[in-house]
Amino acid sequence: MRKNEPVRMCITCRVREPQQKLIRLQEKNSNIFPYTGQGRSFYICTGCCENEKKLKGLMKRFRLSSEDSEQFVKYLKELDKNG
Repeated sequence: MRKNEPVRMCITCRVREPQQKLIRLQEKNSNIFPYTGQGRSFYICTGCCENEKKLKGLMKRFRLSSEDSEQFVKYLKELDKNG
């Protein structure tokens, strides 16, 4: 890791990694989507995207319904797969 590379923290496991290795998302009105450049955002590492227990805790934190949670899990897997 380079000295001047930005380091961010995963919201679920609190591991610090370079910004490029993390997935940046944003929450608004109980919807989670990629960061648009405005407002607050959060980061999730790829390990947490695959861990169902941590995803359940994240869904509980954002108060997502069961339908929304299924879409969220699919969405995260797709983001992790495609980059």
